[in-house]
Order: sequence, then C-alpha cells, then structure tokens
Amino acid sequence: MVKATVDAVDIDLKTGTTLGFYTLGEERPNLLIIAAMDGGSATGVYASYLIMKHLERLDRVDGSVTILPVANPLAFRLGTKVSPLDSKDLDSVFPGDEHGTVTERTAWEIWRRASQADYIIHLKTNRQNCISHVSGMHREYIHVRNLASQIALPNTVQCSGQRGSLITEAAHEGIPVVSIEMRGDVDQVDSQAAVEVREAILNFMRIKDMITGERIETSVTLSGRLKHINAETEGFFVPVVNLGENVKNGTVIGKVQDKTNIVSAFDGVVISLSRMNYVFEGDMIARIAPPLGEPRPSTGKEDEEQIPKRRKW
Repeated sequence: MVKATVDAVDIDLKTGTTLGFYTLGEERPNLLIIAAMDGGSATGVYASYLIMKHLERLDRVDGSVTILPVANPLAFRLGTKVSPLDSKDLDSVFPGDEHGTVTERTAWEIWRRASQADYIIHLKTNRQNCISHVSGMHREYIHVRNLASQIALPNTVQCSGQRGSLITEAAHEGIPVVSIEMRGDVDQVDSQAAVEVREAILNFMRIKDMITGERIETSVTLSGRLKHINAETEGFFVPVVNLGENVKNGTVIGKVQDKTNIVSAFDGVVISLSRMNYVFEGDMIARIAPPLGEPRPSTGKEDEEQIPKRRKW
C-alpha cells in the first residue's frame, strides 16, 4: 500500500490559510495535481480525493504524485472567486511573492513546487453545464500539446494565455501543464464528472508507466479559444442542442420562449450550455470550441473574458 506523506504549510495562521500537499511516491517523474484555486471547485476537490484514494490502494507508484486538494482555503470555504483578505484571484498572481499579500504568498508557495514538477494538472469547475475538457497553450508549446494529447478527454481548447495564470506561467517555463474543466457548482459535486476526470488522469499515469493497469488509447481534438454566445433578450431559455454536439454557423442552439431563436455564430463543438432557466440580455448561453485555423471573427466574446450581465430593470 502506498502511503501519502503530508506537508502542511501555514500561509496565514489567523485566517486558517494552510496548504496541505499530499505526496505519494518519491521519485521522478513528478505529477502535480492542484484543485480549488477558487470557491467554486468542489468537483475538482472530489476528483483529487478519488485519485488519492486509488493511489493509496496500489502497491507502488513509479515516480511521485503531489496533490493539493484545496489551493485557496479561505476562498473555498466562503465560495468566492477572490480572497476576501486582499481581493485577489489566486490564478492571476503567479509566480507570486514571498513577501506579498496572502494570495501572493499562497501562489509563491505553490509555484515553488510547480516549478520543480514534470507535469502539472489544474482541476477547475465550470459553473455552466459543460463537458469535461482540457485547456492549455497547445498552439504555442509542443510540451503542452503532448500532455493534452495523452489525457483521455476528447476536447482540448486553447486557453487565453493570460499572464499570472498558473498554466500560462508554467508553460512559458517549459513545464507541461494543462487545466481540466468539469461540471459542478459552488456547493455541489458532480460525481460523474469527477470519476471521468479521475479515470483520465489515472490513464495518463499508466501511459507514463507511473502505475500499472490497462491503458486506454486517447483521441483528442485540438480547438481554438472558446467563443461565447450571449442572450440578446430576456426570458425563459430552452436549449435545443446537446453538449458535445458539433454545430455550424447559423445553427439554432436554443430559444427564448415566445421571443426569438438563439443561433451560433461559429462552427465548432458545444463545450458548455445553459440548462433551461431565465436569462437576461447579455447572459452567456453557451461556449463553442471552434476548429483550429478558423479566421478570427470581427465580433464575439472569447473565453476567460469578464462579461458583465447587462440586466434590464
């Protein structure tokens, strides 16, 4: 049986900001798995828990796996994206600052380990209903593309490359790094998504000969940056396509009852899609992963931009 060694690092004792790094195995390569950089990632925390429980039942791990189940303890406890102590988003301040704010010191402590890792996987949860998918700088870096191609999830999208993000900074340093985004909510776990991601990561470890077991052949579609589709009016939104479906420019993806159809302005795969709910003008309805090489449109929002809701009162 493999036993995890625990390294507890106190960042701020007054607020209970302590990072718990669980390491199984002692050798290289080292895989670093990080979850809960914000307060909406309960499914990612559960997926990391499932991975650790599986590894603890094995006889050995060839290499090592370091798991940080909760990277931002206070934000996770409060269900917020930014820390209430300094109003900073952890995934925007890497590589951090040893003498900075609580969030910057947290990033610095994580970066100390990330910069020594052979592979990094960041688990995050999308608050909109989505299919589990990989995100990373696969267009710029072959080491990112190679990692993404060995994770058994069918879709890999190009991330924004925003500086300060862990997957951006690590990629620039030559470290194979990706995010895996899955379904979930602030206080709800999607157990099916967590199991799917656990199996994808364990399969990657089998491909790298870190653990034993039958390997699943991976087949990954590389896409460009996600494109947003927003509601143009308010009312009850009803989707008419399915997650993972390929759509064309002009395809009706849903309708606002008694008012209008909402059509896709892009070709690509439906990565995320609102369930039936009441929407306001400007609300994001869906995200589409366009094929690589698609010309940049003159309109349309891209993923990871902050899109305010233009609610009419």
